[in-house]
Amino acid sequence: MSRQTRRKRRSFGKCEEKTIKGRRYLYYSFVTPEWAFSKWPELKLGARQWHSVLPENEYEGEAWLSAAQRDIKAGIWVPDALKKAEARRESITFREYAVPWVERRKKKNGTDLKETAKQKYRESLELYLLDYFGDIPLTSIKTADVQKWWDEFKPVRLDADLEDRRYHVYKHLKTILEDAATEPIDDAGNTLIAANPCRIRAARPKAKHVPVRPTPEQMTALLEAMPEYVRMVARICDGAALREGEALGLCVKHIDFDHMKIKVRQQVQRIKDDKNPGRYKTVILTPKTDSSIDDVAMSPALASDIRDWMDSRNLTDPESPLFVGVRTGDWITPATYRKAIADAKKKVPGLENMRPHDLRKDFLSTILDEGGTVAEVMRQGRHTTMAVASKYQVTSEDHMNDVLNRVDSRTKPASADAAPDVPADAGEDDIQALAGVIDGMPLEDRVTLLKTLTAEKRALILDVMEKTAKLATLTELLK
Repeated sequence: MSRQTRRKRRSFGKCEEKTIKGRRYLYYSFVTPEWAFSKWPELKLGARQWHSVLPENEYEGEAWLSAAQRDIKAGIWVPDALKKAEARRESITFREYAVPWVERRKKKNGTDLKETAKQKYRESLELYLLDYFGDIPLTSIKTADVQKWWDEFKPVRLDADLEDRRYHVYKHLKTILEDAATEPIDDAGNTLIAANPCRIRAARPKAKHVPVRPTPEQMTALLEAMPEYVRMVARICDGAALREGEALGLCVKHIDFDHMKIKVRQQVQRIKDDKNPGRYKTVILTPKTDSSIDDVAMSPALASDIRDWMDSRNLTDPESPLFVGVRTGDWITPATYRKAIADAKKKVPGLENMRPHDLRKDFLSTILDEGGTVAEVMRQGRHTTMAVASKYQVTSEDHMNDVLNRVDSRTKPASADAAPDVPADAGEDDIQALAGVIDGMPLEDRVTLLKTLTAEKRALILDVMEKTAKLATLTELLK
């Protein structure tokens, strides 16, 4: 029970002495400034502002009252609730913010991040970020700190590429701090930090791996060298441009022989097992992106091979997986498939540097080789932008020379020193195909090649190039 025992009079505010449950307290208060109600309506401020102290800390209460009087006269008074929130914000460390941030992170469309994406963020935190920034308050992380981290970065794995690893970890750091700088944490729109300290304009490192495209003979040898139970996985990746996880996740119901389609609806992945620290578990997830969920075409030859595979295993149940482990009878993991590829490629001369994902790129490039359009490559690869699709256009020098020769064959000059090299009615498909090839080349190589062409050919190709690649190319050409 509260009992007022003494009251002091003063020019600003007041102090009341109360005894609560046998203990004495001093309660200081003052009338809330009228302008504060409209400035902070979300706080629902009371008629008076209160602050209590023990009698032996009377000086603290007097100082609180004096500071409030001074700030109100200066028009800079801030409610204690906001001061406490600000103090709390300033004390939040990078670890306290980043670790739960990964779990609640959403995509731009409002859906949850895939577990595989979360796993990559966790890896960046555990291996590269928490040891450096973990115990530093977010508000104390400055641009100089980020630069120092960048300069001192070293990959955990000795065989990892420094530039590539640093670039991807930095992207994660920048994304985390960008949310801290832009996501409101209260109704007033306050954020944890005023600005993102990540100011380094990191460019994606040039790919050091040159995709290896197996010849038909090499592909046959590769398949023969692989264990029989995973052989068809590689056949589908190289024959329909599926990602390895998507191929491993196929069931009987996903193969539509009537319409010659493969229904990409799920993928096999390995993720950390939360219930068993240090261990992983095999799970079925939706494909990499929303656009990856689609029906892709399969050739009659591939359809025949898949049918033979299913018949040889008596696969009739629509829910039956196409591929299971010999010993486990369960889904084959991506790691198992990659190990099979790694062992088999050693036996095939010329494929020593091939990566499993190169098979997907090989098929998409083959579409172009055989006269397919960039739009068809994008549809088969389920890409939504030219920038992504261009990475999968790995054509040979022979093919490029053939395209150039076919462009030349359409030239009909009236004389040796008259008429343009390529007339206005030059083949649209040929020009489009060549533009698609050039889009996928490194900028320096792209510019070098275009400079070898006549102005007319160059103009035709630039006219149909992807917008971003075209702008970068024109900038270099005009230097």
